[in-house]
Amino acid sequence: MTIATVMVYVDPEQQAEGQVRITWEVADKFGASLVGVSAFAVEPPFVAEGVIIRETTADDLKRMKSALADKEQWFRSVAGLPEGRVEWRCSVGYPTAFLTNEARSADLVVIRRTREKWINSISSIRPRR
Repeated sequence: MTIATVMVYVDPEQQAEGQVRITWEVADKFGASLVGVSAFAVEPPFVAEGVIIRETTADDLKRMKSALADKEQWFRSVAGLPEGRVEWRCSVGYPTAFLTNEARSADLVVIRRTREKWINSISSIRPRR
């Protein structure tokens, strides 16, 4: 099996370099291209009793797009591969839907999994004797 494209989800609000570096190492080992994807969720308007309480404004969208552009620069600097082997895709939309749609074009997708608190508490339980 050959791997031509490795994709990594980049959290627009925070990201550890380690995840991108591991993905870069896999892409480099296989001579594959590296694709970073990221998205901001646009929440639907919050309406109570017919009155809009909160909605995404043009300034909110501008801030999100600016943050994604900044994250692209960060990603490219961490990726460290030649320009022709690094790609960035982003969207202001639902991150899960965006990632699943983009993942169709990759051979391998790397995402970060947050450990649940209960998993940590299970590991601290000692067996009875």
